[in-house]
Amino acid sequence: MTLTEVVVSAVILGISSQVSLQGWSRTSQATASSVRTDQQVRLLEQRLLASRRALASAAVADVDCRWEPEAVVGVLEGLPKNADLETSWRFEPSADGLWLAVELTDLSSPNAANAFKRSQLLTPAGLGHCPREANDDQ
Repeated sequence: MTLTEVVVSAVILGISSQVSLQGWSRTSQATASSVRTDQQVRLLEQRLLASRRALASAAVADVDCRWEPEAVVGVLEGLPKNADLETSWRFEPSADGLWLAVELTDLSSPNAANAFKRSQLLTPAGLGHCPREANDDQ
């Protein structure tokens, strides 16, 4: 091999190595971001599930199968706090529904611009608080 061929080969090897390392770097960053996103979504889902279970197991509905707001607020405020999550709720005017919203408050995450928020409509009947006889009369 001549000196020119050796130099060209070295340049090609250097460029291809640099491109390869950049590709690996981007791939590992994407993987780390994906893992963080999965953890955040799992955290939101766990909070919604815990809230549903707490409301399903507590006496939070009256005999007319409507929410008792004070009881609901007591149950939801009694759940363990998480610094990364903000939970809010809003009763529907008819008192039949409860909008439960959970939002990620960790703004230091790489996905802060794409903040995660989940909302779910809960009803006393949907959580099993309405006696079967009351449903059969209608």
